[in-house]
Amino acid sequence: MTLVERIVAGVVAVVAFAALAFIIYNQQQVKKQQTAIQTQIVAQQQLVDGIVRSQSQYATKDDMTQFANANNLNLQAIQSNLAQLNSTLTSINVITAGSTGQTSANLPSTSTGAVNPNPTPVATCKDGSTCPNTDPFGYQQKQQNLVLNEDFTTSGCTTCASQVPIGGVGFSAWQQNPWNINLLPRTYNVDTVVGVDENQRQTFYNKFTVNVSGKDYDIPIKNATTKQQYPSSTFSFWNPRLLMGLDGGLNISRITGEITPHIDVAFMSYGQYKTNPDLSILAVGLGYGAINKTGELVITPVSYNIGKKLLSPLMNNTYIGASFMIGTDGSLGAGLGLRMAF
Repeated sequence: MTLVERIVAGVVAVVAFAALAFIIYNQQQVKKQQTAIQTQIVAQQQLVDGIVRSQSQYATKDDMTQFANANNLNLQAIQSNLAQLNSTLTSINVITAGSTGQTSANLPSTSTGAVNPNPTPVATCKDGSTCPNTDPFGYQQKQQNLVLNEDFTTSGCTTCASQVPIGGVGFSAWQQNPWNINLLPRTYNVDTVVGVDENQRQTFYNKFTVNVSGKDYDIPIKNATTKQQYPSSTFSFWNPRLLMGLDGGLNISRITGEITPHIDVAFMSYGQYKTNPDLSILAVGLGYGAINKTGELVITPVSYNIGKKLLSPLMNNTYIGASFMIGTDGSLGAGLGLRMAF
């Protein structure tokens, strides 16, 4: 067998092995995705100071669209804007807060206001006695005011406001147009803090406040829900990364062992995240055969990221892979070893 034939045979064998490994790996990823979507739910939780952790779960792309439509979100407009920022949609967080509402009758005035400048004089009957009082409650004398508040249920939130002032109304019984209103300006504020774990799963912490007359009121959050699109694994055909590795193997031409430190450039990747891919694809580099004392061209068709599973979080980008080596003296070799990406 000529040198060229041996090179071709070696490359074909390594590529076939890599293809089979990829098919098995991809099936496992699909199974993992379905399990994550169906079972991984973080429950909503009330924390201190009105802070609420959203209920969150993974969702498919179709689930995300349905969730957005159900909450009247123009998802297409958002995605178009994200595209201008070279970004993609990751999650949607929806917060719901609601007051209890109230219907009341026979309420007393909260206070009185302006005095009637022309009060109704005391009526005198024909016999000279004072007639019965036609204004027993004094409503013709002063404006009647009523403060309006919005009520909330504070179950689970000891620091949240049970009432938030809205304003007030006044009624002047002696005027043709007796009503006046005073609605206070209000500023609504939603604060969201996002946490991300080592698997890029997001957790949202929300606080809803309203500012009235310079005072902040914590509003109890009724529901807080997050849908995060499960990050599907995809190919990145241009994702260059520098790797440093060490392989142990066999010099096929000389039938001797070999140890090869090498530096490589990987051009492609496959996985959920470009910064921490599951597979590093097509790495080419230079190494030195320590036993046979020769320089080597090192080709690694594919390597698997074991750092995410075994070495996280210290060495997330640590790969194991098989390599094919061509020495400067024409010898061929194959090896297996670790690589670290930088």
